[in-house]
Amino acid sequence: MNREQKLRNIILDRYKSLRQFSKEADIPYSSLMTLLSRGIGGSSFDTVIHICKVLNVDPNHI
Repeated sequence: MNREQKLRNIILDRYKSLRQFSKEADIPYSSLMTLLSRGIGGSSFDTVIHICKVLNVDPNHI
């Protein structure tokens, strides 16, 4: 399982949908979907850290 799949699974375990998470985390849904489909490596560092903070996940372990 890659990082994006792990992150998607964590989000869906804790939230009803990806859209709900994006609203509650104040992240544009399109940005979240791009991050999950194209990879974390090409995403803004700040966005990845913000997602991890909202999920209470260590970014080094995804």
